[in-house]
This record gives sequence, structure tokens and C-alpha cells, in this order.
Amino acid sequence: MVSQRLSGLACVLAFAACGGGDKKVKQPKPEKEVVVKPKQETEADREAKRKSEREAIVPPGQNCLPTVLQEPGAPQLELAAIGVDAVLCAVDTDANRALGPVGCWKVDLKNMGNGTVPLIAQDAVPQPGHDIVAAVREGCAMGFCTPGKNANAPVAHLSWNADGKQVAMLVGTDVHIFDAASKQHVSTFGVTGEKGVTGTPTAVHFVGDSVVVEGGTEDAPGAWVFKADGNPTGPIMALGGKDEKQINIKHGSFSVLDPNKVALADHGMDTFTVYEVSSGKRTKAVHKPAKLACKPAEVEAYWTDGDKVTDKCKDSIAKATGPWVGATAVLGAHSLLFVMKGARLGELAIVDPKTLVESKKALKMQWCGGESASSGGEAQGEGKASAAKPKAAKAMKADKADKDEEADDKAAAPKGSSRSPVKKGGDPEDGGE
Repeated sequence: MVSQRLSGLACVLAFAACGGGDKKVKQPKPEKEVVVKPKQETEADREAKRKSEREAIVPPGQNCLPTVLQEPGAPQLELAAIGVDAVLCAVDTDANRALGPVGCWKVDLKNMGNGTVPLIAQDAVPQPGHDIVAAVREGCAMGFCTPGKNANAPVAHLSWNADGKQVAMLVGTDVHIFDAASKQHVSTFGVTGEKGVTGTPTAVHFVGDSVVVEGGTEDAPGAWVFKADGNPTGPIMALGGKDEKQINIKHGSFSVLDPNKVALADHGMDTFTVYEVSSGKRTKAVHKPAKLACKPAEVEAYWTDGDKVTDKCKDSIAKATGPWVGATAVLGAHSLLFVMKGARLGELAIVDPKTLVESKKALKMQWCGGESASSGGEAQGEGKASAAKPKAAKAMKADKADKDEEADDKAAAPKGSSRSPVKKGGDPEDGGE
């Protein structure tokens, strides 16, 4: 019996040694987790998004000014000289949106009547010499890519030259020149140092054979000129006085008048200095002061610290100069044409370039809704609010500005391109010719 048991145990052990018994089950390999990578956003995707946001503010083909442009933080109205025409564009200056031109219109000076000037919708494209704010993504802005340096800056400023063949891009303290068609990088130069910008560079303008950079400190912004090869010409200085001083445009404006001239205004428009970029020649016009409810010392104090003057004086100066602060112009054969701000938003002023006297026939543009611009309301400055379309209003961030009364007409007309070589503009007094 014992021998039989031992024999059986030997068989079991032998069986186990020979691979008998329970077999190990081979476990299947775990399936790899499939990770779906998000689609890489391209410049084409970003442009499509910007286009959608632009059209929410200014619908294509609309021959009137949307009342949303009266809202705080709205794109700013700027004039450009294109051939013999004046072109008006609403340009987004909010760096958080960076939409560029959201709408453009040809100002139909030939068919103006009864104090109203018609608008004809154009392609919303950057106008030559004007500054465009653009977001930087991986060193690129609107498809133009910097060669590494300052690639992580959040915002860039771009400006096309007169024939549209080159682009200047300001990123940080450098200007990069690109071929517009191929977007190939051509050259780079710094804008600080000797004869260069002091403080922070804030805007760029490609005018003639030069690049003009706005910048400076918050209390004393000005403009500096560089040749397109980077050679600095220096700051634009004021004419007159014992000691030349740089023009301070804090409460003034910077205008691209034509393909060879820019202009700087100070204190609303106390003075208007025209600078010819090809020669450096300057001319200055002085505005006849309005009758103000101020003592002489209060007027100067207002521009440095408005809290130090009486409310009566403050209101008097604001009423006289407010619409001129930030107003930009183009130069015709005989007159300056200004797009006004503040209480006169939606108006164009015809001004004598030598005396700065305004013509009595100010031109009003149509607001979408049926009425022409009114000087009774205030917009993009100080005044009362008006309603805006919800979709467009969401696209805009609040700023320190107010709104005007609603108005204008929705007439339809063919859409045309406003990109063309710039020549000296026509004159508003004779229908733009």
C-alpha cells in the first residue's frame, strides 16, 4: 500500500516536472490609450476668427457707420489718402482683440450735399502708413514671423508702405522689415539708443522711405524718424522758441497726411506741425485760440494737471478742444480733412492748412439707423450712452469713452478694394479732385 502511494506521488512529481498540471494563461497586452491631440491652430484659423469678429462689428457692404462704433472701447475712425480719394476706416486699437481694420469706406466727396457726405463700403484692409495692432503667436503676427528675438512679445504693430510691397513690424524695441507678398524677413533694426526712442515704442508708420515710430513716456509721447535701413534721423521737433523741444502729442494727434508727410498736433490743435519725411522740412500752423472761461495761467495748467483748474475753465477748454484731441487728417490740394472725435464723432471738418480755420460746412456722415451725425451727443469721449447690437457689443471691451445718439441709413452699393498706390489726395472743397 505504501509502495503504491509512493509510486503515485512519483508519477505526480514526474508529471509536474514534465510540464503537466495547470498551464499559465498568457495575459493579453493592455491596449494603448489613444490620445487625440487638439488641432493645431493655424494663421488661417486665426484670421477666420478675426474676420468673424470684425463682421460682427461692421457687417460687410454697409454704407453707413454702425452705432456700435459709438460704444466705449470701439474701433477708432481714421482717414487715409488713397489716390485722389479719402478712405475712412474703423481700426481696432484694443490689444486684447487686435482685429485690425474692421470696416472701411470711401468718402464720396463728389456727391456730398446738404452737409452730408455719402460713404461707399470698401475692403477692410490695412491702409498704407497706418499702424495696425496685431497679436503675436509663436513669434508671428498676421503671418509675419520675427527671427527669434522678441518672439514672445504679446503684441506687434504693423504698417504697410505706400505701394504695399513692404511691411514694417514693431516688436518690443525692434523694427522688422518684410516683403509683403512672400512675407520673407528682410532686415531688422533697433529703435532705441542715440537719436532713438526714449521710453516705450507704441506705434509704427511706414511713410515714404522712412519708418516713423511713436513712443516716449506717458507724459511726453512723441515721434521718431528712421530710414528704412535703420539709420536714425531723430525725433520730430517743434518749430519756434529759443530751445527746440520735441512735440508732445499726449493731448494731440499723429496723422499720415499723404505718401510723404506726417503731422503732429498738440493741446487739441493749438499747433499743427507738418513733417516731410524725404527732406526733414517742417512747417507749422497755429490755431487761433477760442474764447475760454479761464485765466491765462489756467490754460497751461489744464494740459499738465486738469485738476488744478476750476470746473468752469475745465469745461470751457474741453468743449473747445475735445473733438480735436485724437482727430487725424489727410491733406488735399488746398485743405485738410479731419475726422473728428468726442462730441463730433461722425463728422468731417474741412480746415485751412495755413490758418487752421475750419470751414463752416462741416460734413456729417450717416449712422446706420437713418440720421446723420449729430454734434449734440458725445461718443468715444465724454457723453451719453446709446444701445448697440448685442453680438457686436460683446466683441468690444469698455474703455473711457461714451456714446452718441443712434442713427444712419442702410443703403446698398458695390464693394470695392481700397488697396492701391497712394498719391496726393483730392480736396474736399472741390469734390476730391
